[in-house]
Amino acid sequence: MDILVNRITNANIYMDGTGLLGRAEEIEVAQPHHRMVDHKGLGMAGTAEFWAGVDKLEAKIKWASLYPEALTAAASPFTSHSFQVRGSLEQYTSQGRNAELPVVYLMTAIFKDAGALRFRQHENVDSTSSLTVYHSELYVAGAQIHLYDVLANIYVVNGVDQLAVFRANLGG
Repeated sequence: MDILVNRITNANIYMDGTGLLGRAEEIEVAQPHHRMVDHKGLGMAGTAEFWAGVDKLEAKIKWASLYPEALTAAASPFTSHSFQVRGSLEQYTSQGRNAELPVVYLMTAIFKDAGALRFRQHENVDSTSSLTVYHSELYVAGAQIHLYDVLANIYVVNGVDQLAVFRANLGG
C-alpha cells in the first residue's frame, strides 16, 4: 500500500471577483470551531462535554504591501465582501505526483480591522487585516467539505445538514 502525501504550496485570493495575485503574503481562512460546554450532574462520576454551537469565525490576510483597494474595502464595517481562495492540491505516492486537485474556499466577510501599516527601514510596508466571517465553504476536488452560514443557521458537513432538526424544532 502506497502512502499518499497531499501538498498545497500556493494559492490566489479573489475579493469581490477581483484577483489579488501577488498582493497578499498569507491568508488564514476561517473553519467552523465547535463550542463545547461542560455537563455535570448528580450521580455522574465525571464531566462530559457536549456541542453547544459554533464560535464566531475570523480570518486574517497579511498584505504584501500597501494596496489602496484593500484599505478602501477595509474602511467600512458595514460592507460585506466575497472572498475566494483557490489552490492546487498535489497528491504524491512513491510513483511521483499522481494528481492535482482544485481546492476552493469561499467566504463572505466584513473587515474588522484594516491592520496597522508597519514601516521598517529597507523593508516593504505590510499589514494584516482581520475579518469577521459570516459564511464559509470549503471544496476539495469539487466535493463540498463544509458549508457554514451563521445568519442563515446552516451548517452542512460532507452533504449532511447538521442543523436540519434544530431548525425544524425552532419552527423554521
